[in-house]
Amino acid sequence: MRTVMIASLSAAMLSGAAIAQTNADSSAEVQALRTRVSQLESKLAQIEERDAQWLTEARAEQIRDLVGDVLADADARTSLQSSGMTAGWDKGFFLASPDASFRLNIVGLIQFRYIFNHQDGSGIDTSRGGFENSRTRLTFSGNVFDKTWIYRVQGQFSSAEDARGQFELLDCWGGKVLGDNWAILAGQFKVPVVHEWALAPQNQLVLEQSLVSNRLGAGYTQGVVPAFHNDFLKFLVSYNDGAGETGGQNQPWSFEDTEYAFTGRVEGKLAGDWAAYDFLTSFRGDPFTFVLGGGAHYQSGEYGTDLPELELFQWSADATALFGGWNLYGSFIGRHLSNAVSADIYGATVQGGFFLTDKWELYGRYEWGDDDSSAADLSILTIGTNYYFAKEGVKLSGDFGYGFNAVAPYWVEGGNITGWRADDNGDDGQWVVRTQLQLVF
Repeated sequence: MRTVMIASLSAAMLSGAAIAQTNADSSAEVQALRTRVSQLESKLAQIEERDAQWLTEARAEQIRDLVGDVLADADARTSLQSSGMTAGWDKGFFLASPDASFRLNIVGLIQFRYIFNHQDGSGIDTSRGGFENSRTRLTFSGNVFDKTWIYRVQGQFSSAEDARGQFELLDCWGGKVLGDNWAILAGQFKVPVVHEWALAPQNQLVLEQSLVSNRLGAGYTQGVVPAFHNDFLKFLVSYNDGAGETGGQNQPWSFEDTEYAFTGRVEGKLAGDWAAYDFLTSFRGDPFTFVLGGGAHYQSGEYGTDLPELELFQWSADATALFGGWNLYGSFIGRHLSNAVSADIYGATVQGGFFLTDKWELYGRYEWGDDDSSAADLSILTIGTNYYFAKEGVKLSGDFGYGFNAVAPYWVEGGNITGWRADDNGDDGQWVVRTQLQLVF
């Protein structure tokens, strides 16, 4: 169109020039032609302005269409994502629905060790050492349908000599969080009597829990647990399948071991934070926390035979003090067994740790035990160190333990994850060197 206008204007100008040459005296006609040319130029400018505006609007419309398509695609993607699962990191990996009604937390634990043991009374094999995956665990926990229905499933690949590499079910329970600080759980869980035993292995101060806790911690059981928890007090009771000698770990209902069993524990927080109480160490800057606790367990055996049936009564008392840079823990445990014969078994543990720097910690522990049958009491001193690369997430540990008396078979029964071996009566001087790399992910 612009070309047509220019051509018309040029023709008009040429025509005007010819008229001027043939009739130069006709100034009125020349003036008229000039006016006409001016009008045509004005119209041409209006047309160009209109065309430019049309092109701009057309391009804007195209851009709006493109943006609309992009937004529609984004809405579609958002809708698709909302109908599926979300994932991320929140003190561990998780998968969750957008409204958090369903959530799966995934935590892994690796504790890889080198252990060297020396004992005088082991015949020709006085020294033994080697590497092992002491613990390789996976834990799944979270909630279903809403945040009040909770669950936990934990298992590990065993390092025991008779079950090397086999997968073993540990915790497996579901529960409901009720109002007024109550909850109820049902399934398989640690017998909740001894605080040191109840804590996760990655949250311990010392590289491995004490022989006293390992032997008298009462193991796992199956049952139901009503529990109460507020800012100052925790307590629980449990009706279960029993622990230890007649315990209920991974056993069917028809297994004739325990007729009935009851467990209870109470804890009082005199200062600090319950979250800190989940650990036996205390980093610089952590709140001062002081908790007193105690528990009791009773069970009666049922064998379905004429054999004497075992009765077991166990109790414990413990104190935990976390000072934000150093810590103390002490416990005393008693166990009474009665069937054909009776036995009264006792054990005590005292330990503490101190941070030299923000990452480097020294610790020490003394443990004593009397199994009511051995000639000498258990008497072990352990000293060691932790270096925290990323708190409990990445930790390097090493320690040295010395047995002043013979370590009776009772204290190492059920496995040697602690690194200690059974001595003969009269032996002493057994010592153990342990190192460990811990990864929690």
